[in-house]
Amino acid sequence: MMKVLQNKLLVLVICSILFPALVVMEISFSNYGRIIENNSGQIMQLMCSEKRQVIDEKLLNIEQSVHTIYHFATEQYSDTDNLWQDEEQFLEHISRMRELMETTVKYTEGAVSVYYRLDSAIKGPKQGVWLIQDENSDYIEREVTDISMYNKDDIEHVGWYYIPITNGKETWLNPYYNKNMDQEIISYVIPIIVDEKTIGVVGMDIATNLLYENTKNVTVYDRGYAFLMDNEGEFVYHPEMNGNTISKEFNMQHTYLYEKSLLSVENQSVEPYRWNDIDKKLTAQKLRNGMIFSVCVTEQEIKQPQQKTLVDSVLVILFIMLGFVAVTVFLTKAIVRLIYTDVMTQVGNKTAYNECVDLLCKRIRDKEPINFLIVVVDINDLKIVNDTYGHEYGDKLIQSGAAILKKVWGSDSTYRIGGDEFAIVCSDMEMECAKKRLSLFEEAIEDYNRQNNCEKIYLQMAIGMAVYSSETDKEYMDVFRRADSAMYENKKQKKMNVSI
Repeated sequence: MMKVLQNKLLVLVICSILFPALVVMEISFSNYGRIIENNSGQIMQLMCSEKRQVIDEKLLNIEQSVHTIYHFATEQYSDTDNLWQDEEQFLEHISRMRELMETTVKYTEGAVSVYYRLDSAIKGPKQGVWLIQDENSDYIEREVTDISMYNKDDIEHVGWYYIPITNGKETWLNPYYNKNMDQEIISYVIPIIVDEKTIGVVGMDIATNLLYENTKNVTVYDRGYAFLMDNEGEFVYHPEMNGNTISKEFNMQHTYLYEKSLLSVENQSVEPYRWNDIDKKLTAQKLRNGMIFSVCVTEQEIKQPQQKTLVDSVLVILFIMLGFVAVTVFLTKAIVRLIYTDVMTQVGNKTAYNECVDLLCKRIRDKEPINFLIVVVDINDLKIVNDTYGHEYGDKLIQSGAAILKKVWGSDSTYRIGGDEFAIVCSDMEMECAKKRLSLFEEAIEDYNRQNNCEKIYLQMAIGMAVYSSETDKEYMDVFRRADSAMYENKKQKKMNVSI
């Protein structure tokens, strides 16, 4: 029901937006005949700038990720001699680095590996962390490369290490085939040098597909395209490439295009050139990693009546529509959240709970293979608190208890079903995991009371849990009653312990 309501509201609002948007689009089409002149050079430069910014944003994200790891590492170098000599401290340092690297690389688009490699003189030939993406897009740890096995000029094995160290600064490597990974990549690496002593490097390897796809998908006019060259003028991507490779004869012409592209970058201009007996124009800009991104169009196509204005108008309208749709989705979700959220505790309310129960009841009736457990929680002595200190204190207990439940069980599974009574419904949770949650729950209450020991009152919550069994439970309430009974038994035991 929650999803149904949300979808109905969404369809209603989107339709109210689509109608005027379609009217605007129709007006744009009908008035297109009045828009005749186009500055082809400006259009090309705008397209080149726009797509270059898209790629640069991705490259910047990679740089920021590597810088995050670099700064985290160097912050721990206050006493490097002790760090390298104290094995326990060193292992803790490596563990912290591994944890940060794994978190960072997961949110870095295109990254296929991340590494923190210590110099062989620091701790031996194989010290550091190397995480590499597997076929499931997870990042697993691999043994770091023993750089002592390779010559310094072996780019395919150790260029990622020696080039930044030689440069003495953060470095973008041109695309190369990495034999350690059996993959074509680009690398961004920062050398770690402290007091003129080389500590090692931190870096990321990025699949060249990140560049291929963002260059390949560029279209200008009908047949215009983009190509990419590295900072030495070698082709990285061109539509005439065979897959990810390019013929030797074709690549021999790179000097001509490289010179034209450099001239365009230097003058911020559109340059004419001739390619395969066809007159063309190109405009180029440098990426932040030193590569040159170029957009080109045939002279014939530039001279033809342009439809770019129409396309741009449609894109602008679509962009505005998407903005409205995004706002609509946000507002719709907010409205639905208000309907299904308890105002005081910000967990699911009785309405949300009832819908969850109805769905489980239906699945039980339909004899679907399901696995769920129910946890019932009740705040002890709430009436005494209300009568003694007032409802303000009672409300605070309810809110604090709900916050603990959300922290332990998650807000999506937690419902307030009465004044001081909560229910947690968890699907497909292993018993071992549930028991750990129960322990965390008790620890969280103890922590809360410890931190609030100056208050007049303490939080006590009774809890009971029951697991659904298809053999013995005929309906949802069979499970709930067991959980409820276990909760009351827990309440009785806690009160006896308090009395004692």
